[in-house]
Amino acid sequence: MISIFYDLFIRILNLLLFISSFINKKNKKILDGRKNTLKYIKKYIRSDEKLIWVHVSSVGEFEQAKPIIDLIHKIKSHKILVTYFSSSAENEVKKYKKINYNFYLLSDKRSNTKKLFKLLKPTLIIIIKYEFWINLINTAKNKSIPVISVSSVFRPRQIYFYNIGFFLRNALQNINLFLVQDEKSKILLNKININNVKVIGDTRFDRVLDIYNNFKKINSIENFINNKNTVVIGSSWRSDIKILKKEIGRDLTDTKYIIAPHNIESNEIEFLENNFINDTIRFSELPQKNVRKRILIIDNLGMLSSIYRYCKLAYIGGGFRGALHNTLEAAVWDIPVIYGFNKNNKKFIEIQKLENSNIGFPIRNGNEFKLIKNRILKNRDVGKGGNSFILKNSGATEKINKLLSKYL
Repeated sequence: MISIFYDLFIRILNLLLFISSFINKKNKKILDGRKNTLKYIKKYIRSDEKLIWVHVSSVGEFEQAKPIIDLIHKIKSHKILVTYFSSSAENEVKKYKKINYNFYLLSDKRSNTKKLFKLLKPTLIIIIKYEFWINLINTAKNKSIPVISVSSVFRPRQIYFYNIGFFLRNALQNINLFLVQDEKSKILLNKININNVKVIGDTRFDRVLDIYNNFKKINSIENFINNKNTVVIGSSWRSDIKILKKEIGRDLTDTKYIIAPHNIESNEIEFLENNFINDTIRFSELPQKNVRKRILIIDNLGMLSSIYRYCKLAYIGGGFRGALHNTLEAAVWDIPVIYGFNKNNKKFIEIQKLENSNIGFPIRNGNEFKLIKNRILKNRDVGKGGNSFILKNSGATEKINKLLSKYL
């Protein structure tokens, strides 16, 4: 009976996704991508291939998966398959050369899951963070395929820990191993009789250290900055720009601003240009010589984590929406990070630690942004310590490496 209701729930989600696809390009891309999934498998993947299947929700979880993918890549006897839900992950996954196969995961209807497991015979399935699809997990269990959850975080208010969430708990209990970020998550899982749990930390720390250690300079960025104080506004949403707009416009110093929007669709780039008229240039338009514009708009994906190297402070977008983006990418460069205040941001374990160490600074309005920015630019010692903080919390990948060997 529960499986029938769950399938109905998935069908409703699919219907909502279809309706929204008429006005949302990202959702249309998901549906179009799913149409090609089975064709892709039949064309490229042999049923007898040894596969390790890594599933991510979006581009953020893919960043967490990269250190694990790098480990698996060294195991020459296995091919790497990465599936994803969100269209934000598609291009980044396709560009990553250590991956053998990739496609959109079909919706979690029983009929779809049967089709997938008829064509695929993975040795192991690794789920990054929160993507707990019931039919996928239960089918893997029935076929004796081990499933590992990596970098997951659990909180008391999640549905798994309420009576109504019993059907989700049953699926979690079919996961062979949980590699969680903190001790609190382990305790919560133990309370619902899940004891196959190890605390290993967060692979994002290892990922940003890898970017830091393998940095390559970007000449066009250096020419744009021209040794001026620079503020990077990373993964910005419209809600961020609306709050920061006045203070950026009123800044009469020679400070440079680099804005990397979360969404690089043409309408979002134009939104930025219309808010800072005659004051912007796109990265794709940069000449080799210096330009007089104050604001550089990054109109591509994949550069942001390296661009933080060039700024004196970073503003991380999504905070006002309660969906704060990755602060560690900036903090690793030993710079302070500013972000919009929202109580939901505390779900990210590192936020409280960054704030306690005076590395992270939440703001409620544009005036607070101005005051903190000016304080940081005048006192360069404010906000230091991010690199040592990340070094101290790194090492999750090595722990995972030791635990994965048991399943391969």
